[in-house]
Amino acid sequence: MEHLATFGLDRDPFGCDAQLIWYFDGAGFAAATQRLHRAATQAKGLCVVSGRGGVGKTMLARHLLQTLDEEVFEASLLVAVPGVTDMRWLLTRWAQQLGVEAPSNELATALAQVYEQLAMVREEGRNAVLIVDEAQVLVDRGLLAELRGLLNLEYEEKRLLTIILVGSPALADAVAAEPALAERVDLRITIQPLQPKEVEGYVRHRIRAAGGNPAIFESSAVASLMRLCGGVPRRINALADDALYEAHRAGRVSATAAHVEHAAAELGIGAADGIEAQPQAAPLAGPPASVRADRTPAAPPPMKRRESTPSESPFETSAEELDLGDVVAEPTGRRSAVASATVIMSGPLADAGAGATREFALDDTSELEDLFADIVDE
Repeated sequence: MEHLATFGLDRDPFGCDAQLIWYFDGAGFAAATQRLHRAATQAKGLCVVSGRGGVGKTMLARHLLQTLDEEVFEASLLVAVPGVTDMRWLLTRWAQQLGVEAPSNELATALAQVYEQLAMVREEGRNAVLIVDEAQVLVDRGLLAELRGLLNLEYEEKRLLTIILVGSPALADAVAAEPALAERVDLRITIQPLQPKEVEGYVRHRIRAAGGNPAIFESSAVASLMRLCGGVPRRINALADDALYEAHRAGRVSATAAHVEHAAAELGIGAADGIEAQPQAAPLAGPPASVRADRTPAAPPPMKRRESTPSESPFETSAEELDLGDVVAEPTGRRSAVASATVIMSGPLADAGAGATREFALDDTSELEDLFADIVDE
C-alpha cells in the first residue's frame, strides 16, 4: 500500500487481524491473563470472559493460548461459528486438537475419544484447558447446559477440564440466567476499554510493531483518538488508519487532529459515539452472588497449537484452507492407551445421588451413549 511507504511502515499498523504481534498488554489485559492463568493452574471449572465488541477479547484469547506452557497445559482454542457450531462440531474439532486423527461423527464415540485424550493428559500430570471464543454462539445453539455436563467429567477423582468461555455481554447474561450453570462459575472477567492514558501507548505500540516511528501521529491526533474512540481498540484502529491515509493524501508525513476529525466524519463517528473507558475493576473469583472475519496477517509469529477456524472441515484441513493466523498443533506422541476409567458424575448427571460414580471401558460405547444422553438432557 503506497501510503504506508510515506510513513516508513513495513506493514499496516491498524489492520483488523488479531495476530499476536499487535498484542498490547494494557492493565486490564494483564490482570485478566494473570487470573486466567491461575484458574487454569488450579484446574478451575468454568471461567467466563465478556466484553463489548471491539475491546480485544479475541486477542486476549489467542494471547492466553500462546502463553499456556505445553509442558503444563493441553490447551485448545475453538472459535464458535453462527449457524454451524453444535455439540458434534465442538467435539470433533476439539478431538482433532487433542490429537485424535479421525474424530468420529457419532456423538457418543466422539465423546469417548475426547475423554480418553483428557484422561491421558491427566496421567501426564498436565491440565486440559478449552477456550471457546465467540461463545455467545453457544447460547443461540442451546449448548450451555451440555458444556455443564462436560465440567462433571473427572478422572481419578480429579476434574479433567477447565473451560474458558469468551464472548459478548449476552454470554455473561445467559450464564447468569441459568442458576445451575452460574453456580459453577469459578471466575468472571469483564474486559473494559482502554483507559485514556493507555490509548497513546496502544497507538505507539502498533506503529513500532509495524516498523514505524510513533511521531507519525502528532500529540493532537492522539488526543482526538482518546476523545472519539472511548478506548475501544477496534474504533482506534479504524480512525487511525483513515487518518494516516488522509495525511498521505495531503502530502504530510504525520497525522494531525484535523485528519482524525476528518476520518471520524467520514465514518460517522462522533464524540458521543465513543464509549467512556471505565475503571478497571478486579474480576470476581468464585460463584456469583446472583443470576459474562477474515484475517490475512502479513507475518504472524510462530505458534505451537492449532486453532479451529470457520473455514475448516470438521474432519480434514488442506493447506489452502489455513489462514496464516491459524495455530497448528501436532500430536506429542507421548500418550499411552487408557484401558478403563471412572467418570464421576455429580448432581443431575448421576443416576444415583450426588457424587455417584460409574466405571466403564472406553470402548463400551453403549455406556458412553448413556453418558452423552445425560449431558444432552441437562
